[in-house]
Amino acid sequence: MVSLLVAAIWASALAYAAQRIAVAWERVAALHHPAPPPQPTVVEIPEDLLAVALQETETWAQEEVIRAIREKYELFSDWNRVRASFGVGRREN
Repeated sequence: MVSLLVAAIWASALAYAAQRIAVAWERVAALHHPAPPPQPTVVEIPEDLLAVALQETETWAQEEVIRAIREKYELFSDWNRVRASFGVGRREN
């Protein structure tokens, strides 16, 4: 009976050690093969805000307005707040 108990203890100790080694191996593998960085998602700008950007005559100015619109959306995460900051009316979906 005692030998069965000792065998069970050794088996559980080996199972625990195997699990810990597997976790450590995953960490080492992650260090040597890091995951690629997530690609930024390109947010599609609504047409009314795009029209505000296209009112500019110069290409560089249009790009700057589009960049500003995207920055405002990253800040607010709400197109109606972005519209308000650019002086465009609120739209209900």
